[in-house]
Amino acid sequence: MALVALLGVVAQACGAEKSMKVYRAYSEEVRWVGRVDVAPEGEVRFDWSGTYAEMVFCGSRLEMTASDSGLNYFNVIVDGRQHAIVKTEGKEPQKVVLFEGDGGTYLVRLQRRTEGFNGLSTIYSFATDGVLVEGQNLAKGRHIEFIGDSLTAGYGTDSASGSEPYTAETQNCNLAYGCYIARYFDADYNLVAHSGQGLVRNYGDANTTSEYTMLQRYGLLFDEADKERPYNFRRRSYIPDLVVIFLGTNDFSTQPWPSFEQFSEGYAELVEQVRAAHGADVPILCVSSYVFNPTFDYVCRIAEGDQNLHFACILPEAFARPSELGASEHPNRVGQQKMAMTLIPYISTITGWSVRSDM
Repeated sequence: MALVALLGVVAQACGAEKSMKVYRAYSEEVRWVGRVDVAPEGEVRFDWSGTYAEMVFCGSRLEMTASDSGLNYFNVIVDGRQHAIVKTEGKEPQKVVLFEGDGGTYLVRLQRRTEGFNGLSTIYSFATDGVLVEGQNLAKGRHIEFIGDSLTAGYGTDSASGSEPYTAETQNCNLAYGCYIARYFDADYNLVAHSGQGLVRNYGDANTTSEYTMLQRYGLLFDEADKERPYNFRRRSYIPDLVVIFLGTNDFSTQPWPSFEQFSEGYAELVEQVRAAHGADVPILCVSSYVFNPTFDYVCRIAEGDQNLHFACILPEAFARPSELGASEHPNRVGQQKMAMTLIPYISTITGWSVRSDM
């Protein structure tokens, strides 16, 4: 059912009630995108950045009951526009107001801004003074999976300057290149991203390779909460049309660097994991930054000779310094947007998705 028609059906049935109607977090009325763990009681646990729930509700108030092992921030996006930022903290379930306003019919997305090391979020239920409707028809019809590090996770996108340290408050994956790209192509997405993560060597490691990198993390249900539990790809609700791998910056950010053999073997292993999860024909865009060479040379060489591996590069001149830098000299929202603009033509060519005609 088209979204416009769906909203019309809801509007006909809409009517504010004196008491709040409660819906389990995992239910027909709520669509989850990303890696989530579902309890028998219908509660949903997750810690990957960018995980989101979508629902259509008619009423004047929407709230959730949630807890958190740490402190995490969420975007509340209503009808495609930023409405509020809310946080989850404390191990005891608490009510969090997501929307309060005039009565009407609204499409709401609840999106986790922050990544795994900030804690595990648990959503128990949603409640409204109106009604929710069956939300599984909200899928976009396109899906992109982004695998990466702090650049993908949105580290510092809301920060005012490159000299500021990291804070959870200024991390916002919705203003990172992947989410910009997903919005441009009207696609669903999921992020598999962790700051400081390398393909074979994490940031600042004293060795040329690290024991635990994205090679170990990619196949897991949780980012940080459980490093043993595998993700069951067969139970996912999507198969991506494209996978974007943007790794390597941390591998070569400091000495000692991994050799080409070490890096290329790791890359081949990650590509094999992606294809085992999503099928051998899924196109993969291998993105390199040119901040630290030999990342560019290595990723370019790896992508050669495989028809389903494609290469793109973010050059240093893609965004301005220091005005477009956020925390710890990561690109801020403007820098991230320019990174997205750099990659959009490549993605259009690979997928056949048209670029917009209103440019």
